[in-house]
Amino acid sequence: MSSVYFEDFRRIVLSHYRDIAAENPDYQSTTWFLLRYLKRIEKNTTMPTTPENVENSMRGFIRFYVDRIDAKSPLGERCIMIYEEYRKTLRNKQSGRT
Repeated sequence: MSSVYFEDFRRIVLSHYRDIAAENPDYQSTTWFLLRYLKRIEKNTTMPTTPENVENSMRGFIRFYVDRIDAKSPLGERCIMIYEEYRKTLRNKQSGRT
């Protein structure tokens, strides 16, 4: 992966971050930790970035999702939407390469 445009993805992550943070989650709750993962993703998608940095952040995010969040919960649905947007960003880059 040479270069990927993550700005649109970053905006989506930031939007989800703001929505979740508005609920004012309890310190060290699952929601609080999810916010930390989203902030890390948002930080790593800020230019200049490398796809490897974003991939590492996403791996941590997915690992957290699998271990701690129910897929059918509102947080689980948000995580799935974020992951789908990440995959869409990578597919856009790949289809642009061919």
